[in-house]
Amino acid sequence: MIDFRSKSLLRKFSIIFVGVALIPFIILFFLHSLYDESHRFIQILDAHFSLIITIIGVISIIGFFGMRMMVKKIILLTKTVKDAVIDKKTILELTEEEGEIGELAKSFFYALKSADEREQKPKETKKIIYDVLKKASEVLAVVNNYDNLIRLVLKTITDAIGAKQGALFSVLETTTDALGAKQGTLFSADDNRYTLKAWVGNHDVTSEQVIETAQSYLDQVAKQNRPFLVTAKEQSEQSDKLLIPPLVFSPLVYNEKLLGVLCFCGNSYWNKFSNEHIIVVLNLSHQLAVSFENAKINKDSDQTYFETLAALALAVEARDPYSRGHSSRVGKTAQEIGELMGMPAEDIKTLRDASMLHDIGKIAIVHDIFMKQGMISEEEKYVIRNHPVIGESIVLHLQKYKHLLDPIRHHHERLDGSGYPDGLKKDEISRITSILTIADLFDTIIQNRSYRSGMNLKDAMKELDNLVIAGKIDKDVVDSLHQIY
Repeated sequence: MIDFRSKSLLRKFSIIFVGVALIPFIILFFLHSLYDESHRFIQILDAHFSLIITIIGVISIIGFFGMRMMVKKIILLTKTVKDAVIDKKTILELTEEEGEIGELAKSFFYALKSADEREQKPKETKKIIYDVLKKASEVLAVVNNYDNLIRLVLKTITDAIGAKQGALFSVLETTTDALGAKQGTLFSADDNRYTLKAWVGNHDVTSEQVIETAQSYLDQVAKQNRPFLVTAKEQSEQSDKLLIPPLVFSPLVYNEKLLGVLCFCGNSYWNKFSNEHIIVVLNLSHQLAVSFENAKINKDSDQTYFETLAALALAVEARDPYSRGHSSRVGKTAQEIGELMGMPAEDIKTLRDASMLHDIGKIAIVHDIFMKQGMISEEEKYVIRNHPVIGESIVLHLQKYKHLLDPIRHHHERLDGSGYPDGLKKDEISRITSILTIADLFDTIIQNRSYRSGMNLKDAMKELDNLVIAGKIDKDVVDSLHQIY
């Protein structure tokens, strides 16, 4: 009996073909057997004739339906694939078939699945890129307006520390983001009078309400001229509605003169501000004080914007616990290398200033990418690799700081052309940029990250030596770094 459940489509076809092809031979053999010894034809009996017809009919029918079944499956699979709306359910059912039909259906099924994933991926990529462009556009729209830039700094710090509300919240948004504060405020002092420069949090309040609620705290800051905390347990009548503890107040002091107060209110994550949060707030307060002084005397608008951008860079850095203090450490290392290599004072200052702003373009990158565990996707890598370009765009309008554009844009380039964003090679990369590149790389590999632990000093220097051997970074700069560490 013919087994139509054979695993191979070719085997099925072979069996049916052989079965059908044998019919003429069987008939010829049967007729040959009807001759007698004298080669005379023996009359065929009716029974024999009926048997022949029956055999021919049965085999023909079996062959017809067998071939029809196989062709029907192939047509069904082809039609399904061609259909404008692909019926995945039908293809999935065909994958259960044995032999070539099943294998072919499986191939189509996995191809369709892969196509769906490829179709979804561009959508996700477009969203990531759109978010970056949107954020970058927002930043570039405010960098030419001092008040808006201050507000951006406060907002960034506020989000960074998780605060609910606060004053001088432009800087606070970045700082608050990193620390977890719920509010953030910045007050500027002028003849013992306070004006609300920036506010992040509840929008249904007036400047007068915020100042009135915070007045006693502001007086205390002015009197003591030092930061202080109000814990969540220290509730008071004026704080139960607007400025919700925990609170942190930090004075903006320049040359022993009080220029303002930075305030963060509440904490969404820990119900308190940690010592690390306080350090971030103090550093930001110092940087804002420099910016305030420049803005107040109006002696140099570019300098004022630079100091404010430096505050923004600190706020951006504060979003990622693993990168806090990175720019400061990079600046220190870059300066030491430059001095050791005998660079002029002007270039040393360029190294310090470029280090301060080299990662400011990361403000446009979604915070989740920084905190992601494990390897990042190609799309996320593309976004991260655009932060030097965004950073250059932010600093571009500062006429007196045009010399910072090259190191900011190219601090991820490599001598062999494998870096980004422009793939520069060898002499196309300036010495100042090479120093910033290696100082940045050195600090990155010795510090912990969300996805790995930092290297010890010995392994870090060996890693840099390997990059020198591979022709990626400047040997002279690495040799100078060896003298420091």
